Order: sequence, then C-alpha cells, then structure tokens
Amino acid sequence: MAKFCANCGAPLSDSQKFCPNCGCAAGAAQVQPTAPQPQQFQQPQQFQQPQQFQQPQMPPVYAGNGAVREGIPQPGFSDRVNHPEILAAMKKNRRAARIFASFLVPLPLVGFLIYSLVSDSIEVPQALLYGGVISAVFLLFAVVSFLRERAKNTYEAVVLDQSARRTYRHKNSDSREMTTEYTTVVQTTDGRKKKIVEYEGSQIWAYNYLSVGDRFRYHPQFHFPYELYDKSHAPYLVCVSCGTQNPTEADRCKKCSLPLLK
Repeated sequence: MAKFCANCGAPLSDSQKFCPNCGCAAGAAQVQPTAPQPQQFQQPQQFQQPQQFQQPQMPPVYAGNGAVREGIPQPGFSDRVNHPEILAAMKKNRRAARIFASFLVPLPLVGFLIYSLVSDSIEVPQALLYGGVISAVFLLFAVVSFLRERAKNTYEAVVLDQSARRTYRHKNSDSREMTTEYTTVVQTTDGRKKKIVEYEGSQIWAYNYLSVGDRFRYHPQFHFPYELYDKSHAPYLVCVSCGTQNPTEADRCKKCSLPLLK
C-alpha cells in the first residue's frame, strides 16, 4: 500500500524517512488503504420454470346414460330402463307367459277327460268336474298374478335391515315343512317401510343382491327388478330379462346380449 505524508499529503516511498516536500518525519505518514476491487459480476442463475401440474389419470367409467367406456358404472340410476331392446324383450316375455298360461289352464280338464276315456275308473262327467275345477283354479291364479304385477309400481328405497331365520312354511293344507325365511326391510322415499320376504328353494334376489344401506330402485316390469344406485360396489350386474349374473364391467348380458342397466 502507498504511503503519504501526514502533514502535506505528498506521496512517500518505503525508503524515505522524511517528506521531501515539507521535511516532516515519514513515521507520521498515513497508509492509504487500497481501493477495494469491484466484485466480478456474476450471471444470475437461469430461472427454471416450475413443472406444470398434471392431473392424475382417472380410470374411465361407464356413463349412466349407457355410453360405453372401460371401467365400472358411475353412481346413478340408468336411463336404459326405456332402451328399445329391453322393452322389446319384456314384451316378448309377457307374450310367452300368456301363451304358457293359455296351455296350462285347460291342461287339467283335457287330462282328466282323456283319462276317463281310456280308463273305467272315472266317468266322463266326473272327469269334467274335477278337471274343470282344477283348470278354474289355474285360471284364477293366473289372473290374480297378472293383476298383482300390474298393480305394482316402481319405487325408490334404502335398505334398513336384513335377517334370516328358520321357520315352518305350509306345504299344503295338511303339512308344513322347515325352511329358511330371508327378510329385507326397506324404507321408500315417501317414508313407508316394506318387507321383502323370500324363502329357501325360491329365488333369493333381494337378500343376496342388496345390502344394508344400499339405495335402489324397484322395477316391477322386469324379471329381475332391483337396480342399485351405486353399482361400483355391486357384486355383479343382473340382466333384467333373463336374470343372468354379469361382471360389473360388462355392458351387455353374456347370455341374451341385452343391454345392462348402467
């Protein structure tokens, strides 16, 4: 660092003991600090653009209106209840049921009459009487079943409780048999409670397909009448026409190819 005279400010070398300008002793000289060197300019780091947030890929699903996509159904009731293929199948089933009833009702009368003609154990008037009574019972049963089905209405409900118990059921007027009774208690949207009672040996649909807390619709016009609101938790999807159980990912019945309620 350079020295300067403390008296007059003249510059001094290291070997000079007296100022050549004013004669002042060099020991009184002040050391002038060296001016600080400017710091080298550093290029700022390049600004990195933040990575754009990407939405996670959600699994595709089936739409409630029947649009086919891969996956499981979205929650909601399907509008396929009015699908032309389903309506045509229901009409065909009803026609087949009427044809079957038309053959079944006169069958006892015809059978007794034929038996009386080939056998001497019963006279023709008795055959007509016995066969006519049984045929009339069949006809009454068919009419009552038809009227009951017509009287049923579609309703929406929530499952409140389910239970199963061993009980006796009348087999005929003289005997009864031990069976299992399956009861599903539901509450409709208008606050009414209904009991769906099913028995061992018959179709156990409500008890096996529905669970406590499930929201569903009852469609009396279908062979399988129950439709879950949230089908993503359904064990399977049932064809409304033939009752076949299908995977929840399926769009059509694997047996009859009808659209499923999705």
